[in-house]
Formats: sequence, C-alpha cells, structure tokens
Amino acid sequence: MAAHWTPQDLYACVQVCRIWHQTLTPFLWHTIDDRLYAWPRLLATHDTFTLNCPGFKGYFRILSAFTRYGHHIRHLRLSWRALIDIVFVAGSCTQLQSLSTFNLAVNRTTKEREEIRRLANLSIDNGGLTYDEHRNLAVEGPLLSPEFAGVFSPSEIEWRSVQEQQRDWVTAQNFWSLVLENRQTLRSLRLDRSLDSLAHLESTTNDFFFSTLASLPHLTELDNALLETDLRDVLERLPNLRCNRSSNLELHNQVLPKAYDHLRALQIYNSVPSRTFFSLLARLPNLEDLRISEFVRREHFIDNPQTILNNTPTRLKGLHIMSGAGHHGRRIAQHIIPWVPLLTSFTIDRLYDVIAEALFTHCKHLENIRQSDDGCTLFEIQYGENQPLGALTSKLFKLLRDYPSLRVLDRIEQRLVAADLVAQDWLPLNNLEVFRCQIVDVDRLTPSEEETVVQSSSWFYSITQNSTLSSKHTQSITLQKDILSRLGTLTNLRVLDLGYEWRDIWADSRRDTVRRYTYLGQEYVNYGAPFKNTLELTLATGLDQLSRLRHLEVFGFEGVDHRIGKEELEWIAVHWPKLKVMRGLQEDDHLEKIEPDPVKTELRLHMEWLRPDVKHESLSRQGSRKV
Repeated sequence: MAAHWTPQDLYACVQVCRIWHQTLTPFLWHTIDDRLYAWPRLLATHDTFTLNCPGFKGYFRILSAFTRYGHHIRHLRLSWRALIDIVFVAGSCTQLQSLSTFNLAVNRTTKEREEIRRLANLSIDNGGLTYDEHRNLAVEGPLLSPEFAGVFSPSEIEWRSVQEQQRDWVTAQNFWSLVLENRQTLRSLRLDRSLDSLAHLESTTNDFFFSTLASLPHLTELDNALLETDLRDVLERLPNLRCNRSSNLELHNQVLPKAYDHLRALQIYNSVPSRTFFSLLARLPNLEDLRISEFVRREHFIDNPQTILNNTPTRLKGLHIMSGAGHHGRRIAQHIIPWVPLLTSFTIDRLYDVIAEALFTHCKHLENIRQSDDGCTLFEIQYGENQPLGALTSKLFKLLRDYPSLRVLDRIEQRLVAADLVAQDWLPLNNLEVFRCQIVDVDRLTPSEEETVVQSSSWFYSITQNSTLSSKHTQSITLQKDILSRLGTLTNLRVLDLGYEWRDIWADSRRDTVRRYTYLGQEYVNYGAPFKNTLELTLATGLDQLSRLRHLEVFGFEGVDHRIGKEELEWIAVHWPKLKVMRGLQEDDHLEKIEPDPVKTELRLHMEWLRPDVKHESLSRQGSRKV
C-alpha cells in the first residue's frame, strides 16, 4: 500500500511516530530524483566550497541524510553534480538497481552561478579569457584510484573557475566509483551526454567502459548517450543485456556477423541504413521492440529484404520510426510492414494511406498507434493541408473499426469529420485508453449568425431568417450530443485530447508580414483564432454525456472553440475524480506580445479553486507526450 503513496504523504507519515518512521522510511527513500520536489531548491543553496560557506551546514545535513538512509535507495536519478559527490562521500548507496544522469551541465548552485557571472563579465585586460581560451582543456584534479589512470581527459574550460574544474574532475571519478560500488545490484544504467562536461571519457578507453559494464552481472538495460560504441561490441561484451538505447552507435552500412538472441529492445537515435535495419531484424531473433530515428534519406533502399530475412517474418511487436515517412512511406508499406505481422505497437510521423492499408493487411493485432512528432503547432496543418478531409479521416475510421482491441490512438494531426464520426459503426472499444485527434466540421452558428439571432426582434424577421438559423443550431446541438455520446462509451479512457497548440506561434518573428493590432492603446501580435466548427463542449451540447469517463486523467481542448464556463468546470471537478492534467486554460506566457485573456485566467483560477490537484499545461511545451 505504502509503495503507491506520494513522497509528500510518506514524508508526513514518517513524522507521526517512531514505528511509522521505521516502517515507511524505506518507501520514502526507495526512489530519489533530484529534479523533483524540494531537491532543486535545497541543492541550489547548499555549496561545499569552504567550511565557512553559508551553504555548508545545509550540505552537511544532506550528507547526513544520505549516510543514514542511502542503503534504502534502489533508484537514483541525478541531475546535480553536487549530489553525485554527496552520494559518493556518504558511502551508503550500495544497493542501487538503477542509476541515471540528466543534464548535469545545466544545474548549478547559487555560488556557482555567481562565479560564472563574475568570470563572464571579466574583460581580457582584467584576466578574462578569449573565446579560443575558453575552448582549451581544463586543469586536471587528483587521481582517486589507479584504475582511472589514462581513462579521462579534462573537458573544456568554458566559464569554470580552476577550483570548479578540479571539482568536476573529481566528480567524474566519483560517479564511476558509484557505478562500481553497486556492481552486484545494478540492473539499469543511463549515461547522459552531460557526463562529458565533467571530464571526457576517452574513446580510446573503451576497455574501461566495457570492462566496467561487464562487471555488472545483473545489468539488463543500458542507455548510452555518452560514448560512441560499435553495436557489435555492445552485443558481444554484454551478453545479459535485454534493452539498449543509444544515440552514439556506429552503424554505417553494418551487417551483424551472427545472431544475438539476448536483446529484446533496441532504440537507436541515429539515421539507419536500410541494409543495417534488415540485418538487425535478421540477427536479433528475439527482438520485440525497435525504435530508430529515421532511415538514411539519400540511399538505395533495399527493395528485396527477404534474402536478408531468410524469408522469415520477424517476432517484432513494437516498431517506432520517428521521422522520414515522407521520404520512405511507400517502401515502409511495401518492404517492412509485411515482415512484422505480430506488431502490437506502431509509431510513425505521417500515417499515409499506403502505410495504413499495409497495416490493415498484415498486422491484425495492433493495440497502440502513435504519432511520433506533433511539431510545435497545428497552424500549418490546419491552414496548409491540401488533401481532402475525407481522405484524411477515412484511415482513422478504419483503425477504430478494424482494431477492437485498440488501446492507444494518438494521432493529433489527424482529423475526424463530425458527421462521419456519428455515421460510422464501431465495434465496442472497451480497451481504448488514449484518444487524441481533432474532431472538425461541426456546423455551428457563426458569430454573426449568433448576433443576428440575439438582435432580431420583429415577428416577421424571426419567422423567416431566425427559423433557418434555429434549425441549424438545433441540428448542430444534436450532432454534438451524438458525438459526445459516442465518446462517452469509451469508459476506460485515461486521455481525451481534442486539440493542440493551434496558433501561428512564429508570427512575431516574421517582422515584415506579422499581423499586429492595438487594443486599449497596447500593441499585440495576432496569432490567430481557435479553429472554427469544432466541438462546443458545454453542458447544453452534451458534455454530461461523458459522465462515464471515471478514469480520465488528461483532458485537452487547446484550439477548440469550446465555450467552457464555470458551470462546466464544476461538472468536470465532480465527475472526473482522477483528472490530473487539463490543457486549454494554461497561461500563454511563451508567446511574445499576446493579449491577456482575463476570461481564461478567471476560468483557470476557478478550476484551481475547485481542484487544486489538477495541473494546467500545454502539451506542446512538454517535450514528451508520455502520460
């Protein structure tokens, strides 16, 4: 039970009494991620430069805590160099199952930032360095162990003082010492590129790198963005590895010389030649999940892979091609998809009709269909797409119709025509958890038509003009209620996202063509208006039809002309008890010279009062669509 509590709840509970403290402390310290909670604030103010430093007392307090409780930590995620040193000095973190680093070059203490500013403001005459001098290698610090001899070289000076250069040299050794101290328990290791900012791990020291990893008998997962390695070396020297992620694999036109049956998942953040791709499928017979950045764009794509694959379909269940479908879409459909009949998860940037048809023909068990790249905005797609809407939406209907076991439909660039959505017959989608796409062509009254209805007062005018508009309005409400009723049958939904960043977010950068306007004496940039003829999402148009979505965690309506008001928010607050994230009322602080929206601000504040546990954020600013 305690394993599912939040750290805040656990922290409150361990202070209740001694028994609770002894029982719950292992759960509180099970996972430490210094990017979360109070860690950034604590580490930013606690320095270790000198004993009389204002932050030294706080540093000693953190060190004492790790010394006392470090043996409880199983998963350690580090983005602060100071914490690497603390963990190493504490010497108690010897039971780690996973160790990860993130952006170590970014997070600096207050004292370090002050020193950077001081050095950056020094003129050349006052001892400042030139640009070329900043690129010179830093000084070395002490060698902590003979096994590190010749392993490292100093990184560049940049804006670091001599003292900090020496500290980073030591911190790099502390990190690898921490790895070695946990050799008997480590199962997962993430080596972030920012480790290189402490000290360079020499490419000629691959023996140290692989011998260190080979000394971890239980290591099954490696995420390496630090050192360039040959995939064959990884597979040969780490025979227990099950998952390998890398942005530094040497691939070229490599064909694996033999089969390696231990690897289950492979992620390559490089462009991959098609010959290498098919060699991977052929030589990794137990591979279940494969992710690549893209295929090499200017290459002769292998059109007859059956020879390499020995005319045998693969066991692959997950295939994720993050970009480049525009260059190789037809080849993906013709020469790849037929060889992955067991596929359950598929990711691609553009789901062209030819690819969708190949999926329908060859892959009968799909459960997850995702879009790899949302871009920054839907503005260009909404106003620049020349393909007829019917062609854009037909494949989505086929996905909903042909895959009753579908769990994830995550294609926010795709659009469903409202009337077609209601007309289509779906099998019960009892497993669908994520539904992200646009619903368009809802024939609503235009603002001028709404104004006409309100202002029309004469009996004759209301009989002629108003009856037509009233009929249109009635049909629109009926259509929207039918749509929301259909969505309301998806009772296992966790994510319902009907929109995305919709504005021309680069408008302010086009100085010659940017559209500006003045309101109350203030100049603003015109970023565009919400998409027309989208769902209204009010109680009057059927929002209450979604009352059965009791598991909903994310609700998105960015760019939808939604008309949500306080009454709708009060309904949402009550009927969606598991809601965690709302996208559509967040602040627009990332856009320059945008007119403040007091109505949206008032609604967000009202929702925060109703449900302070619900976050308001824009999906386009998160960098990841994982929910």
